Amino acid sequence: MWNVDVTCIGGIRSGEATLRPGPNIVQASNFQGKSSFLAAIQTAIGTTGLLTEDHPLMENEDDGKVTLETDEETYTVSLTRATDSDEPAISRSGTPYLTRDQDQIAARLFAVLGEDNPIRAAVREENQERLTELLKKPLETENIDLRIEALQREIKELEDEVAAAEAASADLPAAQQKVTRLQGELRDLNETRDELERKVDEETDQRALRDELTAKQSDLEREEARLERLENQVDRRKAQLDDKEAALESLDIPDSPTAEADIAEKQTRIDELAVKIDLLDDLHRSTKAIIDEGEIDLITDVERTLSGDTFSCFVCGAETTAEAVTERLNEISDRQESLREQRATLTEEVTQMQQRTREIESKRQQKAELEDEIKRLRVDIQEDQHEVRSIEATIEELQAEIEQREAEYEAAEKAGESHSAELKTIQQKIGSTETKLDRAQAELERIEAELQKRNDRQEQLETKRDELETLRQRRKQKYNELVNQFDAAMADIIGRFAPGFDGAYLDQKTDANDTVGFEINLARDGHTTDLDTLSEGERELVGIVTALAGYRTFSVGDRVPCILLDGIGQLAAEHIRHMIEYLENTAEILVTTAYPEAGSFDGETVSPEHWDVISHETAQSRDHPQITN
Repeated sequence: MWNVDVTCIGGIRSGEATLRPGPNIVQASNFQGKSSFLAAIQTAIGTTGLLTEDHPLMENEDDGKVTLETDEETYTVSLTRATDSDEPAISRSGTPYLTRDQDQIAARLFAVLGEDNPIRAAVREENQERLTELLKKPLETENIDLRIEALQREIKELEDEVAAAEAASADLPAAQQKVTRLQGELRDLNETRDELERKVDEETDQRALRDELTAKQSDLEREEARLERLENQVDRRKAQLDDKEAALESLDIPDSPTAEADIAEKQTRIDELAVKIDLLDDLHRSTKAIIDEGEIDLITDVERTLSGDTFSCFVCGAETTAEAVTERLNEISDRQESLREQRATLTEEVTQMQQRTREIESKRQQKAELEDEIKRLRVDIQEDQHEVRSIEATIEELQAEIEQREAEYEAAEKAGESHSAELKTIQQKIGSTETKLDRAQAELERIEAELQKRNDRQEQLETKRDELETLRQRRKQKYNELVNQFDAAMADIIGRFAPGFDGAYLDQKTDANDTVGFEINLARDGHTTDLDTLSEGERELVGIVTALAGYRTFSVGDRVPCILLDGIGQLAAEHIRHMIEYLENTAEILVTTAYPEAGSFDGETVSPEHWDVISHETAQSRDHPQITN
């Protein structure tokens, strides 16, 4: 059971009503607040102010409020008009029945079925593109399409990396063959050198000088290659250092928020307010139950007179009346609301302070990491540069020593050794071949590393493809379920209402970019036709069925146990009864509107007889008429 208390919402200045499980029909003539009451329920559950819509605050009023009391909880939502701008904006505060964005959107589209329901409006206006956008909204709140797009981009990047690695793999055989060839050439050259050395040893005593020269030449080539690699490494680290310093320069760390002690103090205050609210709630509920049930004589003596009943206050002993106690209970209720607002304000402040603290801590950590990286890079660069200078000095020494050894060797050659020149050539070829072999082996290792990277990327690619397929299947499942629910609901509706068409179908279409669209097609006299061939009432019927298909597909009944139905004046009284019967088992609570001339209905009748509403004349005199029908 729901109790709804309304103040300055739509065309209702004040009013209250009780909604029970099953159909609840707000039955009255025009300008008695029927639609405004549904707008008040919508405010309480949190589905106003969505999809560019305004909150239904009464015209020329600065504040309005709705209190929804269920069997388990009480929800109070306030609307406030900002008066400090040329075009006043209306803001909402308090805690509605639904607090998550995705739940509010789903309920607005598929449970609040008034004349301004976006689904009904899209069907009424034959706007199939807008209908597609709205039917996909619940999945948008889960970011499924965005996640699919992100995965597609990641997959494309991984595919490019795998393709690049595949291209590198094409060079693997040639690299392996080159290493094998150079290893063979080096073996042959070493054998030739050994043979020549044997002959030279037989002819002359130059071997020690020749070996020393060859070793120095090999040392020089290795140091030059090492110098080249180190200089490239310094350039890379300098580029990284520039990037890190730029990132550190652009990093903006906000000032620290209030100390943790302030947060703890506010949290303590929130806990104290919660205790006070609970105490007042217990006092209010128990006292109100005794007064409402007329059982005051259970706890105190009641003196009954013609002028009214009086009794001794069961707290202080003073003489009082039920009216005075009720007035005091209303004051307690107002105090409860004030405490709840204080608690909500403090909770929001604590949340914002904690969020800001986390953001600052994250940026501080990022700054520390950048500073550590910069410090490390600077140390590495200094060490590399020091090593560069050391290698350059070594190279200069080797060049001088080689020049000296070559002069000595050439002098020895002139002594007449027949194989010295040939041996020198072979030694040079050996040094050159060793350098080529080192480079070929380094290239082979690079290619093999690329192939290993390809395997890693291939595993990541398969994982991403599986994730993408899972999301696509979830989207497809929901869309297929939506189509099936529409078809089933439409078949039932046709059987109940016998409209002027044979059937209606929700077609699902997917384009080359994997974008899904929906389109409603109709069957009449064996032919497919469009929405523009329907009557106004038939179009409204199709719009309601489309919204109900979404209600079932996206399990809206698990989020909010009610359906609000308004703006069905195009339907005959008999069809309204059929609609109520059809919806009765769809939601726990059904609230709809009807005119008195529609006759009586099964279910609970909600009468606005005691509501204070804007009169017909007042509504017509305003610049922007309120919803009061």
